[in-house]
Amino acid sequence: MTPSSKKPIISIVGTTGVGKSQFSIDLAEAINGEIINADSMQVYQKLDQITNKHPIEERKGIPHHVIDYVPWDQDYHIHKFNKDAQTVIDDIHSRGKVPIVIGGTHYYLNTLLFNNKTMSESNEELKELTKEQFDILDGPVDVLFKTLESIDPVIANKFHPQDQRKLRRALEIYYTRGEKPSEIYHEQKLGELDSSSLKYNTLFFWVYCDADVLNERLDVRVDKMMECGAIDEIKEMYDDYKTNGGAESCHSGIWQVIGFKEFLPWLQDGNQVDEKLFAEGVERMKIRTRQYAKYQVKWIKRSLMVELEKESKFNYEDGGKLYILNATDLSNWHEKVDDVGIEIAKQFLDHGANGVTLPQSPPELQEFFQEPIKTQSNRNLESQENWKHYTCDICTDKHGNPFVTVGEERWNLHLNSRRHKKTESGIKKRKHNEEMIKMKKLKNNTTEEGD
Repeated sequence: MTPSSKKPIISIVGTTGVGKSQFSIDLAEAINGEIINADSMQVYQKLDQITNKHPIEERKGIPHHVIDYVPWDQDYHIHKFNKDAQTVIDDIHSRGKVPIVIGGTHYYLNTLLFNNKTMSESNEELKELTKEQFDILDGPVDVLFKTLESIDPVIANKFHPQDQRKLRRALEIYYTRGEKPSEIYHEQKLGELDSSSLKYNTLFFWVYCDADVLNERLDVRVDKMMECGAIDEIKEMYDDYKTNGGAESCHSGIWQVIGFKEFLPWLQDGNQVDEKLFAEGVERMKIRTRQYAKYQVKWIKRSLMVELEKESKFNYEDGGKLYILNATDLSNWHEKVDDVGIEIAKQFLDHGANGVTLPQSPPELQEFFQEPIKTQSNRNLESQENWKHYTCDICTDKHGNPFVTVGEERWNLHLNSRRHKKTESGIKKRKHNEEMIKMKKLKNNTTEEGD
């Protein structure tokens, strides 16, 4: 057993509303830890209800970092988060404490915990760009995609044509470094094949809840948020929204938070007294929250667990182990979440990742480890061959454009999805009805001619 030369860190992942914050506080109290936020909305000031910040009075005096400090009108990007969070981690380690990273924003976690998850982390060079380049970067997403496609068609195929954040980042890299992002990407991945990509000796906890139970819990939480001041926060945001930016601002910064756009029809209705419009806003917020939770689980299963599977070939010398804590039944919280999680963390800190013999994750959750991992990991250089766009000729996206997916695996998932099959069935049914109508008309015409 070779001890890791990397310093220890603990990361807690899971869906919104599952209890990550509560577990992080209980854990920090037990192992002399401090908490680092990795939620992209909680970095912004105020709006405690809408962004779901854990109440200060319930934090038991545990320090929380990289939270509640960015003004609404300030640009805040992934490179800024990475710099701030790493500074805090270094400080926590220097004081002999344990950093506990908690959050559900996957690209924040990726860039903080893994090497080479973003192709460039410095943004100072952007100050040297021309007005024409800035106009492209700040322009419509279709312009971003066409520009990147003309410069580097290989990397353009890696990203979805509507993924504005990634397309913009790739163009920023080209403009500031003068190199094709695909070539930089390839060089970085070569280096990953022979060593762990984890920056720290990391232990992961996935706080999990069954979807049906979680959805009910999320709906109740939205109702409680409305009762506890979220309405005042939404109105305050709207006052600022009307003054600074309007509709365009909803695509960036704090304005992307779930709980603002959903209420715009009600907010824009004069005196905001229409109960029906308000109820529709609440329902939209519940739907979006449930959708986001589903997306977070998908990231853990298809991305994080894939990366950790790759880490296992290095014998876990640098961490990378994951344990699932079942938070479905809150009456068993201490037994199923706190007690087992704290004991595993203590072993990890005493003996390192290789010295931790994780107990089996709860039997009812073993399926997540038994499912075949269809890797699209960036560690696999051959994955570049899968950078290809597939366009469905019958399905459309939320903007009414032809539905596009990236990679053969996702394309096959789409073809077998209920959505695609329903659309396909509808088309066949319409064609059948049209044929029947034609045949009926032909029959009637033939009968008339015979008469």
